[in-house]
Amino acid sequence: MDIIEAKKNLQALHDDKNKILGLNHLNSTTAFKFECDKRVRQIDGHIETIKQNIKRYGKNRP
Repeated sequence: MDIIEAKKNLQALHDDKNKILGLNHLNSTTAFKFECDKRVRQIDGHIETIKQNIKRYGKNRP
């Protein structure tokens, strides 16, 4: 994965997270709220992994 692709993926993950966090959970079921929280945690993990890889492998690029 190159840096440009990683940054595009990072932006897509941030967009997905913002969409989930922007949902109105007032009348949602507990299961739906749980799945949203689970997905946000997954996205956060993916974001951190991509950031670490950019730092690690971005330094080796000219």
